[in-house]
Amino acid sequence: MDEPSEQRIANDIARQQMENDPNSIYADTLREDKISNFIQQINPDNLLVDIEHRIRGEKKNPYTQQWEPISEGQKPISEALIVNFISFLGSILNQNTSLSHFTALEINNIMEVVIEYIRDDLTDNDETYDIVGNYMEMTRIGNILCISIFATLKQALNGNLVRRIFSSLKVNASLTEEKKHGIKEAIQFWK
Repeated sequence: MDEPSEQRIANDIARQQMENDPNSIYADTLREDKISNFIQQINPDNLLVDIEHRIRGEKKNPYTQQWEPISEGQKPISEALIVNFISFLGSILNQNTSLSHFTALEINNIMEVVIEYIRDDLTDNDETYDIVGNYMEMTRIGNILCISIFATLKQALNGNLVRRIFSSLKVNASLTEEKKHGIKEAIQFWK
């Protein structure tokens, strides 16, 4: 046999061993789970659910994964308030926003609009929401909303989130290709 044929056979045997290696399969599964978990964490729908529960004054029990009131006997939050703000947030906290490429100035402008809307809505509808004169509650709700929106917008600053996602996908694809071509070719994207 000539040299290239022997090398090809050796590469085929090595590839088959790697494909059948439980450690390799486990590593691939972990990589895929990490990417899936990452994408799930940035899903705006999950963020909206979290915000809704936090506005209601609830926290997630880490053992049961259920939302529970922070303190017993707390006054319920107006459903009108929750519906209004979740609707408002849905227009901002979506995949278009989180996967955008905003400049700092654009983020500041969006936050200015958000802050004005929240402030105006809470003060104009304080009777409807049954929070007349309860400035601590207005501040709590305003902070939950503003911090959540700002954090999402900050991820989109200069397209950082998109770059992170595609880098993760590129690493995963390259490491998968490693089985076919060897480690040297798989890590060449770092050059």
